[in-house]
Amino acid sequence: MKIDLTKEQYIRLLEMSYVANSVLGILGDVLTEETNYKKKSDEATELEDYFINYAKDFGCENMTEQFHGKTLLKDEIYEKIHEIIDEYDDYIFWNELEVRMGKRDFERTKTKEEEKQIRENNGWYPERIHEIYDKYAEEFENHGIDRFEVRTNEK
Repeated sequence: MKIDLTKEQYIRLLEMSYVANSVLGILGDVLTEETNYKKKSDEATELEDYFINYAKDFGCENMTEQFHGKTLLKDEIYEKIHEIIDEYDDYIFWNELEVRMGKRDFERTKTKEEEKQIRENNGWYPERIHEIYDKYAEEFENHGIDRFEVRTNEK
């Protein structure tokens, strides 16, 4: 089988490969062997290396450099791609904080009627949860974590 790609598609493929490999690499480094992420990360690295070796064929040799006999993307290319990951991480951080805090507050205040709605709707929360999410979204947008406090049981 042969796949024909344009130069732009090849560059997108390199970007996607790096993003996916970054995620798998992090998971492979921090999670146990049972998850198999380390193996997936190694396989993704092999695939990424394979793609990079075609840079000259796509007129992208200016994106690569040699390092210890291996063809790699130049640091500035990795940095540019990593900006995508940073934006994603930032979005996920704030979204997860909003959702987890919202669910916590909802669970603390839900009524019997809302519990029934959740059961009847396959675990979907009622609309009121969006009001709570919105409260946190506004707080974090206006103040970041400046007013976020964690209470401990320290005496």
